[in-house]
This record gives sequence, structure tokens and C-alpha cells, in this order.
Amino acid sequence: MKISAKEEYACSAVLELSLNYETDAPVRVQDIAERHGIPMKFLFQIMQILKRVDIVRSRRGTEGGYVLGRHPGQITVGDVIRAVSGPFVQLSCSDSGFKPIWNDLDRAIAGVLNSVTFEELARDARANRPQLMYHI
Repeated sequence: MKISAKEEYACSAVLELSLNYETDAPVRVQDIAERHGIPMKFLFQIMQILKRVDIVRSRRGTEGGYVLGRHPGQITVGDVIRAVSGPFVQLSCSDSGFKPIWNDLDRAIAGVLNSVTFEELARDARANRPQLMYHI
């Protein structure tokens, strides 16, 4: 399975929003794009897709931006990837003798990606952040 830039960027954006979930403060697309090196135009398109499936919500105004549409423990990596790209294994022909194997592969991939929530990823990201030390 190849993870596309679109899928990786979508996951990075949702992780960023997950890290800010407790504050309920919206995060600007520009800030996410700068922090992760994502082209802003592309990220806007991705956020619109995620908004259509209620993974994110937008807030307007000078203090506007994006927030998660639901708790990060209710959003899996699989949810985000399916939202931006569709099924994990896409069959090009339906009468292939390999169809049972491809279906098994799709279930296996879904099992892994659907078992990882953004709450877990945010917890891991916080734990792995370097601690700032101030010396006087």
C-alpha cells in the first residue's frame, strides 16, 4: 500500500487539530501548512473534503480556522484516509481469481488503520515532544 501525499497531509492536519482539541481553539490552515511544509492551496482542498465528512469543522472570522468535528478518540487513521482517497484496496477488475485475496488484504489494512485513533497519536506526539529547558 502506498500512502499518497494527500493522505499524509490529511493525517498531519487532523493530528494538529487533535493536539489542540482540549483548548477548543481553531487552528488556521496557514499555520498547519507552515508547520508541516504542506502547500496551502492543496491543504485547503483537503480540509474541504474532511469538512464534508464531518471530521473537521470550520469557524469563520479573524479568530477562525478549523477544529475537529468530534473527539479525537472517535476518529481513526482509516477514517481520514478513506475520506480523502476512498477504499484502501481498489480493484480494477471484478472477475479476477485474486478477488478473495484482495478482499482479505483490504480487511487487514482496514483492521490496522481503523485501530489507531488520533487521540492515541496526539498522546504519543505530546510524549515525544522535546521538553524546553530554561536556565538562569
